[in-house]
Amino acid sequence: MKKIVFALATLLLLTSNAFAEKDVKVRFGLEGGFNMTKWNGDLMPNYGVSPELIAATARIDDASVRPGFHAGALMDIIIEKHWSIQPEVLFQLEGSEITTPVIPVEVEQQQEGLEVEPQPADLTITEKYTAGYIRVPVVLYYNIMNVGPGQLSPGLGVFFAGGVCGSGSESGRNTFGVDGILDEFDWGPTVKIGYEFQNVASGLYLNAGFSQGVTTSMSTGFNFTVGYKFQYWKGIKRAYNTGILEYNP
Repeated sequence: MKKIVFALATLLLLTSNAFAEKDVKVRFGLEGGFNMTKWNGDLMPNYGVSPELIAATARIDDASVRPGFHAGALMDIIIEKHWSIQPEVLFQLEGSEITTPVIPVEVEQQQEGLEVEPQPADLTITEKYTAGYIRVPVVLYYNIMNVGPGQLSPGLGVFFAGGVCGSGSESGRNTFGVDGILDEFDWGPTVKIGYEFQNVASGLYLNAGFSQGVTTSMSTGFNFTVGYKFQYWKGIKRAYNTGILEYNP
């Protein structure tokens, strides 16, 4: 919790400083793309599996990578010639393919004191889980001008995400909620690198990123994005703005 509060406070400070600059340039854009995610967390306890079952069966296998997509809007805030802050609001669909143990019949009967013939103890079922998030990455970019026909922008930031939908393909079990396997809230660091065209196809940009969730799913994600940024708004001046969203004519 302390880490989350610290991250929010840092972002608030950065944004406050951005809006206090003399000639801040702001523009908006739309984007969408493709992502690949893998859940690395220990999800066994969330399936309600007993210690006896864990001993008698296979553990949950490492989840495999699943494809998904994301789409949404962004705000690009140029705070200095080479520095910009870019918050985004996205809907992202991700997931993972998880192999879980199935309770063998003899385990249940042995627990009841009955003698039964041994059966394979590695019975499993593979289930494809989906997860829909409202995702808010906030990234600080360093813009390198005149790299070919545009600018190259490596960036470092943090993302926050809230789960809104999802279920398993076999059980129909919810991904989130009281009986879900994941926390509804996720957050973690993200690294991105973007390229924006300036002379040809001005406003078009490409972006590739990596993120690592730190909650239950321990989600590792790679995303590839195509978007368009509209023209700058140069209406935010120090004379008319003394703080975040504060207007004093």
